[in-house]
Amino acid sequence: MSRFLGIDTSCYTTSAAVYDSSGKLAGEERIVLSVKEGNRGLSQSQMVFQHTKNLPVILQKLSPLLQDIKGIGVSSFPRRRADSYMPAFLVGRGTAFSLSALLHVPVYEFSHQENHALAAIRKVPSLWRHPFYMMHMSGGTQDVLSCRWKEEGMEITTLMDSRDITAGQLIDRAGVSLGLHFPCGKELEKLALSGHHTYHIPRSSVKGSFSFSGPETKVLRDIAEGLYRKEDIAEGVLEHIGKALDKELSAFPFDPTLPFIAVGGVMANAYLRGRVESILGKRHMKVYFADISASSDNATGNAFGAYRRYGEENRQ
Repeated sequence: MSRFLGIDTSCYTTSAAVYDSSGKLAGEERIVLSVKEGNRGLSQSQMVFQHTKNLPVILQKLSPLLQDIKGIGVSSFPRRRADSYMPAFLVGRGTAFSLSALLHVPVYEFSHQENHALAAIRKVPSLWRHPFYMMHMSGGTQDVLSCRWKEEGMEITTLMDSRDITAGQLIDRAGVSLGLHFPCGKELEKLALSGHHTYHIPRSSVKGSFSFSGPETKVLRDIAEGLYRKEDIAEGVLEHIGKALDKELSAFPFDPTLPFIAVGGVMANAYLRGRVESILGKRHMKVYFADISASSDNATGNAFGAYRRYGEENRQ
């Protein structure tokens, strides 16, 4: 059986995955990078250091699946643009090309953003090579995009983005101030389940884009003053993000015949997934998500992408 290796060394996770020629995910491993308690992120040098330590550990765990590798997919840059560069991705890229030289197999380079899209398309392979909309919401990204396929990757056009910070940054900054561990998405979602619908954040007046810096200022001030329960603030943060999505996604002139993919770590949140599905369902648009476990950073999309690209190149 032929297998395909995927590698992704993002800002906060080292990951690798193996996809096989039967069209199934054979296995995957990931290690979340360590962030010092109370901090809200890492420098690129710290990311590179941890990826360099983590990647051999992950590949060793996957070693029983690394026979008969026919191709390798890797995130080589954040986005498919000439100005898109982060040193963290060079760890995965360097490993991919080293393995390629050793195994004499091709490397298929994707952007980290494409990897996220492919993690969702893996569940619905019929979307391969078809145009779609994508919303990418993660710690550093807040984009609504129009995606068309090129031979080697995707042509991605930004339709909406954030004027300042992203929803993911609002979640993490509020979460750290509430005493949660960074990245804070899972813990904040769990905390919000006990909220009493008593904490509300005024909506931003910005049109055609997202803006969360004003809400961040209010939330951090209210946390410092201690006037609200942590659970209520956590719930209020998610409710505010949901309302911001409703405001922008309801107004944009989407083509309802195209599928809509929602990916990124923020889209692992069950409440926000439900909001997106409800908002676009009213517009008769079909929404696709990656599995919750594959919404946060992972390499399953790159492994699937390598499998599909290899199949195209070697079709009889």
